Amino acid sequence: MAEKLAASSTKEETNDVDRPWSDLPYELLCLVSSHLLAGDFVTFRAICKSWRSSPSLIQRKVPLSIDSPHFLYPCLMSVDYHKCRFYHPTYLGDDLADISELLGARICFSKYGWLLLTRNDRSIFFFNPFTKVKVELPPICSRHKVLSMCFSSPPISSDCFVLVICMEDEFGIIKRGEKNWTFRDISVGRRFGASTCNPILYRGMCYCLENIEANVGVFDPNGDDPCHMTIYTLQSPLSSWVLEFSVHQNYLVESDDGKLFAVFVVDDHDTSIYVFEVNFSNLSERKGLKPRTMVWHRVTSLGNRMMYLSPGGSFLEPAIATGTSNKIYLPMIRDNKNVFYSFDTAMYHSFTGGYSSKNSYNVQELQTCCWIKSMPELTFNRNFEWCEIELEGQ
Repeated sequence: MAEKLAASSTKEETNDVDRPWSDLPYELLCLVSSHLLAGDFVTFRAICKSWRSSPSLIQRKVPLSIDSPHFLYPCLMSVDYHKCRFYHPTYLGDDLADISELLGARICFSKYGWLLLTRNDRSIFFFNPFTKVKVELPPICSRHKVLSMCFSSPPISSDCFVLVICMEDEFGIIKRGEKNWTFRDISVGRRFGASTCNPILYRGMCYCLENIEANVGVFDPNGDDPCHMTIYTLQSPLSSWVLEFSVHQNYLVESDDGKLFAVFVVDDHDTSIYVFEVNFSNLSERKGLKPRTMVWHRVTSLGNRMMYLSPGGSFLEPAIATGTSNKIYLPMIRDNKNVFYSFDTAMYHSFTGGYSSKNSYNVQELQTCCWIKSMPELTFNRNFEWCEIELEGQ
């Protein structure tokens, strides 16, 4: 009897070894594919015909759990009056989330895993979608027409401050512990006309793009009243040619290693994206000093990096997953799939669905959205308030 059992067991083991890859259980396919991104996922599907046609490998939904490894990668988050939607570049479709604190709000800026939002009643607040912590800020008076916002550090930091760029060459600032906003005029010498893209706080200075012209204005938000802005013009052989067309959108982008980039989405017969890296001349390592000159160099490849653009903040970071590098991930959706621009092909694509196009005319451009990913959670009092600390002299 023992010999029969041993023979039977050996036969079953041999059958398992010889079992074709196409017969792997559905549950195992789902488990493995849920941990693959971009190029690795495409390769996984190419193993055999049955895997390519498997529903589990075609219609992967965005995992909403913050414990999912995919939230270590940026997701495109969009908010409307009814739902919060998440789009992952390597997943098909979107997923909905009921986050009551965000319904009816508009995303203005995102960084460090936090959102900065406003409502129609002029209220402003921070919100962390991973910890559900909400921080209310004093509202802004309606006479100040806000164009864009940013903040310097996580709101739980004692040195955090929020900066808003307003129309009529004006800006507002509020620091952690303060109960009221301070508004100041920006001395430019001419009308500047700031873009609606987010400003960037860099080495103690504020950098913001002009609305139409390829200029960047730099001023010290903690300087004298009024603050003097220095305007630098994009110096490039291509700049005059680029500006012959309509600039549909522009962005300022800071990389993880502290470099600055300007991105221009230009409307012509084929919607094009132009990226310039800012080369500072005689820029001191000390904070609070303006550069003497700026030289802009055209960027035609990101190498092993990926760029994320959105109205709620943009950034550049190293690529981790196979097949994600040298691409610009955009706030654009087609058939519920995120659209990106590839430097390798000079075309727009999506990772699933086989979408490829020379222009972006047939896509949906999201307005109140941002790229967000989970950050290491810090230990702090979840009930803290913006004005709970007293600044020196108050």
